[in-house]
Amino acid sequence: ELSSGINAEYGGNKTGTVVGVSSLTGKMGTPVSTAYAASKHAVMGFFSSLRMELYSHGIDVCTVCPGPVRSNISLHSFTEDVTKEYNQDVQDKGRKQEADRFAYLMSVALAARVPESWISIQPYLLLTYIAQYLPSVYQSFLFSRGAQKRISKFKNKECLY
Repeated sequence: ELSSGINAEYGGNKTGTVVGVSSLTGKMGTPVSTAYAASKHAVMGFFSSLRMELYSHGIDVCTVCPGPVRSNISLHSFTEDVTKEYNQDVQDKGRKQEADRFAYLMSVALAARVPESWISIQPYLLLTYIAQYLPSVYQSFLFSRGAQKRISKFKNKECLY
């Protein structure tokens, strides 16, 4: 339905760009993020298929996959009681890229009409490349080192993302 609507609106012009924002987690699974990873994988599949459907109509589909971005989202996210906000700042509990830097890099990728861009700081970007091109290496690294450490930090509320 969405692709039909986009095609009807922009297809006659033979130009246009649709932008989807996913996450690096949409490219690889990460511990303590099962539901989030599943939703971001679905976003990636949707926009990948949409890209193929709209290609012949001259409409570009760009998917942007940010790594962790510093923002105030944790201040306004909800707890298990949807009437109460979390209201805690978790900004210093992990390495994140600045929002203005991410916005700049995203605009560069969109201006260049890059079909899929991964925008992050290290080590997240390197891990994404390893997961994409050497999945067995990524999984053995994650299982042997990263997964248990992240799960432990999450349980101890040292890392909430």
